[in-house]
Amino acid sequence: MPKAILYTAVTLDGYIADSNGGIDLLDHPLFRLPDEDYGYSTFYQSIDAVIMGHNTFEKIKSFEGSYPYQDKHSVILSSKNTLAYGVSEGIEVSNDPAEVALANLTSRFDTVWIVGGGATNAKLHHAGLIDEMILTYIPTTLGAGIPLFRSNETMSNWKNIATKTYPNGLVQMHLAKA
Repeated sequence: MPKAILYTAVTLDGYIADSNGGIDLLDHPLFRLPDEDYGYSTFYQSIDAVIMGHNTFEKIKSFEGSYPYQDKHSVILSSKNTLAYGVSEGIEVSNDPAEVALANLTSRFDTVWIVGGGATNAKLHHAGLIDEMILTYIPTTLGAGIPLFRSNETMSNWKNIATKTYPNGLVQMHLAKA
């Protein structure tokens, strides 16, 4: 059965980035562990496709190096037609609502990673389309920023599949829709 998994890091106060979209907190020296990828490699090997919002795609493009998901089918949600220019082969730009684009992906691929950001997460949560969440909590607070779920009044219950703690204080929870 196809599934959509939200896999991301989040602060204790529920933010995935600072107010400017910055994610420097992910590379803070306090939270580095040598030779530890927090299960990322195993997770990445398990997925077939990725979906993300336009702002998340732009942030990823700003990183050094090539697009990190070249070997996975990628869908970028955007209402901007200009995004299609300069987008690599294998990256699909979708003007469809997030829930339509995700339904299309899960009809073609077994496991889809919801990369984010907060608006995309909220739309998919509101539509009830997130099957699992793997949240890695960073023991820091930002006070303000981009929340895990932007404006979203949908309640849902989750069951804990697994919890892993790391010596640097990070806690990873793997949750499934209850």
